[in-house]
Amino acid sequence: MSAEIDKKLHFEASTIETIDKSVYNFVNSLSLSTMTNKGLKTVPVIWGTAERAFQTKDAKSIRDKQGLLVLPIISIKRSNFTKSRNSPGIFQGNIPEADDAQGGSVDVGRVLYHEKTLKFANADAMRLHGQKNFPSANPKVVYRTISAPMPVNVEVTYEITLRTEYQQQMNDLLIPFVTKPGTVNFVRLIEGEHKYEGFIQEDYSSSDNLSDFSADERKFETKITIKAIAYVVGEGNNREKPHYAVRENIVEVKIPRERITLGEIPEHEFGSYYGLPAASFSMTLDQESVSPFDYHNVPASSFFTGTGTAAASADTVTTKNFAETLNQNLVVREILKTSETIPDDLINFPALYSIKDNTELIFINGLLQTQGAEYDYSISGAKTVVFSENVENNDFIVITYIKG
Repeated sequence: MSAEIDKKLHFEASTIETIDKSVYNFVNSLSLSTMTNKGLKTVPVIWGTAERAFQTKDAKSIRDKQGLLVLPIISIKRSNFTKSRNSPGIFQGNIPEADDAQGGSVDVGRVLYHEKTLKFANADAMRLHGQKNFPSANPKVVYRTISAPMPVNVEVTYEITLRTEYQQQMNDLLIPFVTKPGTVNFVRLIEGEHKYEGFIQEDYSSSDNLSDFSADERKFETKITIKAIAYVVGEGNNREKPHYAVRENIVEVKIPRERITLGEIPEHEFGSYYGLPAASFSMTLDQESVSPFDYHNVPASSFFTGTGTAAASADTVTTKNFAETLNQNLVVREILKTSETIPDDLINFPALYSIKDNTELIFINGLLQTQGAEYDYSISGAKTVVFSENVENNDFIVITYIKG
């Protein structure tokens, strides 16, 4: 499985040599044979631009003892190379490369990143259900996307030369080039992961030496032209950036924010952010009747000053005494530690007053912390903040809470 994924995360560059080999593969795949004085023989296919010294050593069977080519034989030569803006290739327009160290313009593949996707799923399962691998839908799927440089369309012309000693041999070799494509002149050129379009030209140029009646060996020759509509990618060995880029997608975006304890009622998860329990309170306000709203036994100012039947109960906060009650019971941004102070204990930090359950907001260097022994902190003895691990010496810690 790993080998298959590694293969999908790879991209083979398309070079001029790749196009050359695709044409060679097409001609060689025809497996052309003809009758000789030694019986039916498979005709060898050679690349015509190779050095003669290399051919002599690499393919000794194509030459006789005098160094002459043994006929019949098929040779291939690249005769023309054109970068045409009007090319009918499949890539049109231009996509600039990404302006980073990897580069890449066109997405050519995408593979699921199992390891990171599993980590996101397990993290959510542990946070929501307290158990890893809990069966649930996971919208946080990580993919690896492979990008390649912008392919450039090119037209390459090849000459395929058929050389034989007899006319019948030439007929045997020529017929497949006419009949294999059928009634059209289109052929598919393939090399590795790349596929190109080839067009066999209609004019088959033939020549021989029969008319000069010389002492030279009789020879028949036919030239077939194939125009390849192909593409090249990258700059080969001269490319400074990688031949392909691998990037991962974004699955989650988080924007840190503070919430005002009493002045805002978020709708998301009943006011719960970052896994924190919500500040549970119900609010009902009727502007005409000035109906009070209940706030968990917070003593109202009217409890201390009101008399008779007009006095509000100790559990009642009205629009008239709200500001005073808030000032008496809400502690805003109390400093537990400054960046200059280095206490002996970097875990336990007592507050000035008792903390009402689930009303505290603790920030370290401006980042909101998550309550819970398995997360960032817990509350001990109603007023001591106990962090899960030592804070840093230069950390700045503040807390906002309602007095218990």
